Amino acid sequence: MSPARKTTLRDIAGELGISISQASRALNRKPDVAPEIRAKVLALANQRNYRNISGKHTKTIGVLVPWMSASLVPYFNQLIVQTKARNLQLLFIPPNGLGLLDSQLIDGAVTIDSRIPSEWSSWYNIPLVVVNHFGWALDNICSVFPDADGESRLVMEHLIQLGHRKIARLRRTAATERELNRGLGEFYRIADQYGIRESVCNLCLEQEEDYVQALRHLLAEGFTAFIVIPMEWTALSMKTIYDSGKEIPRDVSLITYEDSRFSPFQTPPLTTLEFDYPELVRNALDQLLLEMRGQNGKSQIIVPTKLLVRGSTGLCPQ
Repeated sequence: MSPARKTTLRDIAGELGISISQASRALNRKPDVAPEIRAKVLALANQRNYRNISGKHTKTIGVLVPWMSASLVPYFNQLIVQTKARNLQLLFIPPNGLGLLDSQLIDGAVTIDSRIPSEWSSWYNIPLVVVNHFGWALDNICSVFPDADGESRLVMEHLIQLGHRKIARLRRTAATERELNRGLGEFYRIADQYGIRESVCNLCLEQEEDYVQALRHLLAEGFTAFIVIPMEWTALSMKTIYDSGKEIPRDVSLITYEDSRFSPFQTPPLTTLEFDYPELVRNALDQLLLEMRGQNGKSQIIVPTKLLVRGSTGLCPQ
């Protein structure tokens, strides 16, 4: 049996009784197309699965946005820069806007920090790549992650070389066990390697009030180094440390995640872990474009994270 013939731009134009140039302008969202013509072209293109097999239109990438937060801005910036360089269009889709995947011509999708609908494969015939989500993922969907184990090695070895032994890792609770435990095994492995397993701790907290109370308790117990995973708690951490009569880095060393608008300008400037956002997005787009061409790629891609050493980490007080 011969394979089914692929739908072409000429097919769509012919069936709707319009010119090929009209169909092309509609698919590429050019302004000089009547709304009813655009709607008909997009509907027929979706129906005939034109989106994934034709190279005649400018490809559109849907970005599924779980929520808006400061941590997502670097991803969005890189997506804008890199898709423009590849002559791709972007369409940002909010959590309640998945219907746009049916009403617009989306060739592929990227989701960041978000759970994947379990019905994705049956709902949408669109390639999907997941970025920075450490929870459950569907089979046959590529995931691009920052290297969580590498992050733990970087911060632990940096703090241990500075003489710290009582090190606390503090994070917010997470939706899945896998996300909650990302990098935790390596955190304990490094502690074991240096013989300080009994003097480190990992705490997962939900409310800010509980976090402040726990941090004060750890300071009173003599902990001298803190790894704060949610960057949203960085300012709160610094305030709590200072309110407890401690100074950074004289008494306490602090490491968190990089926010370029905030981290370098604190007193002292913060030592941080910085995701390689250009590399994360490049890998995600490379994989997505492969799948949009009908080719198979990797199921998982791990991207190293960088440690930016600044003034918030110092020698352990004697």
